[in-house]
Amino acid sequence: MQNLFIDLTEGCSELRPLAPADLILGGRALTLKLAQDRVPPGSDPLGPANILVFAAGPLAGAGISSAGRLSVGGKSPLTGGIKEANAGGTAGDSLARLGLRSVVLTGSRPAGDWAVVLVDERGTRFEAARDLVGLGNYALAERVKERYGDGYTLISIGQAGELRYLSAGVSVTDLEFRPSRLAARGALGAVMGSKGVKAVLVKRNGTYRQRGRDSEAFSAARKAFNDTVRGSERTAVLAKYGTAGTLMVVEKLAALPTRNFSQGRFEHAEDISGEALLALITARGGAGRNSHPCMAGCLIRCSNVIPDAAGAEAVAPLEYETLCLMGSNLGLGDLDAIARLNRLANDFGVDTIEVGATLGVMAEAGLVAFGDAEGFARIVEELPRGSLLGRVAGNGCALAGRLLGVRRVPAVKNQACSAYDPRGVKGTGVTYATSPMGADHTAGLTVFAKVDHHDREGQLALSRSVQVSRAAYDALGLCVFLQSAVGGQPGLVVDLLRSLWGIELPADYLTVLGSEVLADEGRFNRAEGLGPETDRLPEFMETEALPPLGLTWDIPRAELAALLDGLAQKGE
Repeated sequence: MQNLFIDLTEGCSELRPLAPADLILGGRALTLKLAQDRVPPGSDPLGPANILVFAAGPLAGAGISSAGRLSVGGKSPLTGGIKEANAGGTAGDSLARLGLRSVVLTGSRPAGDWAVVLVDERGTRFEAARDLVGLGNYALAERVKERYGDGYTLISIGQAGELRYLSAGVSVTDLEFRPSRLAARGALGAVMGSKGVKAVLVKRNGTYRQRGRDSEAFSAARKAFNDTVRGSERTAVLAKYGTAGTLMVVEKLAALPTRNFSQGRFEHAEDISGEALLALITARGGAGRNSHPCMAGCLIRCSNVIPDAAGAEAVAPLEYETLCLMGSNLGLGDLDAIARLNRLANDFGVDTIEVGATLGVMAEAGLVAFGDAEGFARIVEELPRGSLLGRVAGNGCALAGRLLGVRRVPAVKNQACSAYDPRGVKGTGVTYATSPMGADHTAGLTVFAKVDHHDREGQLALSRSVQVSRAAYDALGLCVFLQSAVGGQPGLVVDLLRSLWGIELPADYLTVLGSEVLADEGRFNRAEGLGPETDRLPEFMETEALPPLGLTWDIPRAELAALLDGLAQKGE
């Protein structure tokens, strides 16, 4: 197993075998280690000194359910600190089957000299991409298929990445070659654009097999793991409703971001709920699917395909975060309107959370009315044009708030809060404030814990525990939805690692791994000047009561700083 380093400045590449001690180093842990080793503190995230890492986990390509996530990492232009965003699709498995743990982009292409990078059994090569510049992800995927066939995974940026927007993500194709699985958060698509790379193509279905793939021990461990995932009640719920099933849970908690985080409940919540989405898919039929895998062998199948009124595909997938940030947060209670915004966002290659939050700020400033679906669509359509309005919409809610004089800006470390108002889900609020990743629910979501989410007691410990476990899963390339099925049995994951790679690991390996990742991320951020003073929620959440229950953020900043100190001491 090797890491592939691609020097864009020199136009060359080098394969470096993993050291024996790094056989199971992957995902978020690997992107972090490479950034620590190669990105000098204070470097411009959009300069040639930054790197961009595409990393698989150590369990990718081995027939394990939901183990092929792709981690994309580097220094974030949005937060100024370390960032890892991960996506489903076929990229993680494709890397593993070529015997690659990661592809690392270093340096940058000459200005205006855009490239496609091809990675397959023949090695690495560069091809001119001038004719592909300006294409959205969907048109790009069609052009790539015509030119190179369908035997590759496509990792790409839309126009937002080319324009280096702070909402730009990195797109990955799914099993049907849709470029709609986004490593969306933290503006890593802008980093890819700054390097002059429009797309990376990775050959699918390589022949590399991990050392223990054919052993009896691994076969038994894989069966036990997959059987547990298959038999989970939560797996069945996700397969039926997808992530949209979360919406009414958060609505009942009065924590559903509505009209720029000014309310916690939405009068049209039921119209955009998981139940409503399932009913729409069922009624329209056609291309619609309520249960769909984003990668081979996934037993959870939480993705979906949304049909339009004629039964043709409107967008795939439509997730909870988008239903909220581009739905309730904008006062939109129409699934078709949200699907349209989602499709545009996928095409242009932007984070629906960041852009949705930014549109909410723009509505707060009076540039568009809450509930005006056409008005929001017109603004989103400005993104690829690079107009002033498009640049405001594309460069994050924190910048939009400063430009437009809006005080209610839902961001931490400049990154927009996702679809759980911290005043109503306080454990997740702790995560927003303290995670090295900024306001990112994927770093430690607590909404499904059996606690009083409105009570501050116990939330620090809950967030800390979830942050550790999620960091471990991200480091292993595992879909976070596996936690609901196997999270209580960490030995299932440890057995997979032991038997596949023939190494000894302690029973508490996942806790050790997650703690080390968080500690090192904290050190990276402190070197970038992101200390305890940046680990806080927006002040308006402390002073502005959230209707209808009058909830406020009431966890003292000193307690948040103490939690961070405890994490940072790990491994020192």
